[in-house]
Amino acid sequence: MKKFILISLCFAIAGCTEFSALNQKVGDWAGEINKMINVDNQKFEDTVTSKRDIDTLYVRIKRNVGFETMEEMLKCDPTLDKNCAWKKGALASGYIHEKTPGVYYRMADSFGKDGQYYVDVTIEKEGKNSVIYWKVKGSQAFANQIKSDILKAIK
Repeated sequence: MKKFILISLCFAIAGCTEFSALNQKVGDWAGEINKMINVDNQKFEDTVTSKRDIDTLYVRIKRNVGFETMEEMLKCDPTLDKNCAWKKGALASGYIHEKTPGVYYRMADSFGKDGQYYVDVTIEKEGKNSVIYWKVKGSQAFANQIKSDILKAIK
């Protein structure tokens, strides 16, 4: 009887080991599929300090990254054109363009086909320097391009 229990226990352990290995392979496979599916949904953040004037940085980053003010985006004045007012509401999802000249700027918008990428840049005055913070939702390549555009703007 003791031999039977011992043999049964050995088979159970061997079966568990094989099941564990199989489970690990399935987990690895699922992880790879998840990476392929979510390649454009990664999040990246970075910060850099510059001695440049904050207003100059705003203009250069706005141009290099491709941000637009609401008026530039709509190519009209929402206070004068009624059709422009409803467009403004439709475009406002995730769009941010805040300005306090000399002190603070924040720009955020979607980019790419169907707005699959998102960039949020904040520029703040800190003493004689300006600090630029940015967050990117998208692929590694897109995040690298945004970083390159920002670093080019502060040169």
